[in-house]
Amino acid sequence: MSRFARRLLIALICLFVLAWAYRIYSRKMYIWIPGFFLNRMYDETAVGPKHIFFFYTDHFEPGANKASMDRWVAEYPKIAGRHHDSVGRPAQHSWFYPGEQPIDYNLESLRKLVDGGYGEVELHYHHENDTPESGRKKFADAVVWFQKFGYLKGTDGKTHFGFIHGNWGLDNSRGNEYCGNYRELQTLLDLGCYADFTFPSIWWDSQPSIVNSIFESVDDDRSKSYDKGTLVRAGRSSIGGLTIFEGPLLLALTPSPAKLFALVEDGNIHLVDPVNERRVDLWVKANVHVQGRPDWVFIKVHGHGASTPEDMHETLGGGLERGLSYLERHYNDGSNFVLHYVTAREAYNVARAAADGKTGDPQQYMNYVIPAYAGPRK
Repeated sequence: MSRFARRLLIALICLFVLAWAYRIYSRKMYIWIPGFFLNRMYDETAVGPKHIFFFYTDHFEPGANKASMDRWVAEYPKIAGRHHDSVGRPAQHSWFYPGEQPIDYNLESLRKLVDGGYGEVELHYHHENDTPESGRKKFADAVVWFQKFGYLKGTDGKTHFGFIHGNWGLDNSRGNEYCGNYRELQTLLDLGCYADFTFPSIWWDSQPSIVNSIFESVDDDRSKSYDKGTLVRAGRSSIGGLTIFEGPLLLALTPSPAKLFALVEDGNIHLVDPVNERRVDLWVKANVHVQGRPDWVFIKVHGHGASTPEDMHETLGGGLERGLSYLERHYNDGSNFVLHYVTAREAYNVARAAADGKTGDPQQYMNYVIPAYAGPRK
């Protein structure tokens, strides 16, 4: 190799390293990359058929757009009806509706989808510049409003709900501008929250250093208390914290120089990165599971299925359906894989059953800890 070629090669390598350093810093990948490689290093493999639990946690924000709500009511049953899991159940959806948008028409419309057997409604919330006291009141008032429509209350008469924080700001992790309540984990537990489903939140300070995991965190007076947690493990009792239920977050090789030969997969359903077979395979590869039970794998995807026409198109217009069809063809053969369409609440229940050492058909644990929602008063 000539001296010029050697110098050119060294220069290209240096540019590549600098580009990666800039990418890691500017996109805050340094928060989660160590955890990603640690997770890969100690990953577990399953023996026997692997049960795949797929659920969509939708940051569902239609606002006052009645046309969006009407489209969901008209179209989602058709989509769900074309896709069934191993027991013939249609695709399920978890609508995390923003509590700061008390528009009766939206929750009344979602009631039609819930009553049709297509999913469940949970709590989403955007807020800012709060204190633990004011944040608690906002959440409590939102729960009361939801329960007017038959949501967030179990058949046991108690309040239960899953949660997603607006703008990824859980536990004041992005500052007062996006939250303010640095005791938010305890607030949620006190009000009846069984688990948080906010993450991953790539590019933001709120992203936990723990990735591709289900873990519990006990609140303290620091913001982002959940950056330290205890993995949910088979045979290990709950530590009494809030369960953080994560979706897939991976680095994957790609031939594209523009992406520096690696891309980030975070389970986000949006038109910029349409759902395809490669993405679905990565969701499975993330291998999110209760430690000690790698044969029960959870795929939590997320999106903003009613925020913009583009986002709605990817969920209702074909992208999601492509993913579901691929799951059914390649991850539901009954011997290597068994597919289950579940809601966020049901996924949590199965995970808790795994932690308690339960075995057998996981379908029997869908209401294991958190009972089915009671629905509206008759």
